[in-house]
Amino acid sequence: MTSTKLTDATEDFAADVVLADDITGFAAPDPQTVSEVFLTGATGFLGAFLLRDLLRQGLVVHCLVRGADEAAARGRLEDNLRTYELLDGLDMDRVRVHTGDITKPRLGLAQEAYTELARRIGGVYHSAAKVNFLTIYKWLRKATVEATHEILRLACAAGAPLHHVSTTGVFYAGTDRTPRGELDPTGPPEDLSLGYTKSKWVAEQLVLEASRRGVPVTIHRPGQVWGDSRSGACQPNDFVWRFIKGSLQVGLYPRRFRLEMNMVPVDYVSAVIVTASRHPDGIGGVYHQVSPGTLDSERILKLMRGAGYEVQEVSILKWMKAIAADVTNSMAPLLSILAESDKVEVAEFADDHTRDLLKGSGVECPTIDETVFGGYVAYFVRHGILPAPQA
Repeated sequence: MTSTKLTDATEDFAADVVLADDITGFAAPDPQTVSEVFLTGATGFLGAFLLRDLLRQGLVVHCLVRGADEAAARGRLEDNLRTYELLDGLDMDRVRVHTGDITKPRLGLAQEAYTELARRIGGVYHSAAKVNFLTIYKWLRKATVEATHEILRLACAAGAPLHHVSTTGVFYAGTDRTPRGELDPTGPPEDLSLGYTKSKWVAEQLVLEASRRGVPVTIHRPGQVWGDSRSGACQPNDFVWRFIKGSLQVGLYPRRFRLEMNMVPVDYVSAVIVTASRHPDGIGGVYHQVSPGTLDSERILKLMRGAGYEVQEVSILKWMKAIAADVTNSMAPLLSILAESDKVEVAEFADDHTRDLLKGSGVECPTIDETVFGGYVAYFVRHGILPAPQA
C-alpha cells in the first residue's frame, strides 16, 4: 500500500478571497473613548497577554471562549492565565466571558446576546488561531478564513475597529534576503509552504478587502513569538522550544543546522498591538512585531550552554536519526518539516512604520540575551517541561 502526501495543490485561494456583501464600512470611534472591547484567543498564548494588557488599560474585556457553559469557559480562561503566571493581580471582575465558537454564525451566540455585545464594544481584537504546521489549508479554512468573516461581521455590527493578528509567515521565503517591510507584497499563497500560513494569508486578504470598503482595521504580523521577557512564561509547543527540548532529550545537537528565525518576546507583541489600537493615528496601519536581530542554531546552542545545558554536537543526519528513533521526542512530529528547508520561516523583516508609531510610547523590543533566555529556562523547569540544567 502506498501513501499519498496531502497537499494544497488543487486549492483556489483567489476564490476564498471574496468578502461577504454585508461587510461594509463605518467611521472609527476615538480610541480613547472606548471602554469595552472584544477579544478572541484569550485561552491561547498571545491572547492571554493581550487580555492582561487590555485590562491594564482599564477596559472591560469580553472574551469568546469555548465551553459547555459560562462556568466551564471561565475556568478554561483562568487555567490558561494561571499556566502563564498571569492570573494573580488581574481584575477579573472586568472580564466578561461569552461561551461561543468563532467558526459558527454569530460566533455561536444567541441573537439577543450578540446584539447586546455589539452594542457595548468599541474594539475587536482577533488573536484566535488554529496553529498546526502539519495540516493542509482546507482543514484550517473554517477556523481561519470563515472565522475571519464572522469577526468582520461583528466589527461592522458594533461599529468597532478590528485589530487582526496575522503572521510574518504570509511572506514567501524564497532565496531573497531583502527585509520585508509592512507594505511589501505578501504571498503568493501557492508558494507558501504551510497550510497554516496559506490560511493566514487568505484571512489577511479578507481584512485588507474590508479596509478598502471602509472598515477600520489594523493588521499585526508577529515573528516567532517567544516568552515573556520579564517572567519567562513561554509556550512549550513553539517550534524552537520543541527543537531545544528534543535536542536535550537525545543529548545531541545538530552541527551547522540551517535554522534562523526572528524570535520576539510575547510581551512586546502584545504591547505593540494594544499601543497601536489606542493611538489616534494607529487605525488603518499594518505593523510588524519583530526583533532587530535573528537567532540561528549556533546562537541557540550558546544560550543553551550558558544556561547550564551540555549537548554533544553531531551531524544533522545523526541527530535526526536519534530524534526519529524515539516517537516521544518533542521534535519527532516535526521532522517532516525539517526535511524541506523552504519550510523554515524567512528571517529578515523590516518594521520602520511600526517603530515610527511607537516613538515616545516607551515600547521597545527586548533583546533575547542570556538573562532573558535563562528566565525562559527557569519557567520551563518550574513547570516540569525541561530538566534542571546540569550546572
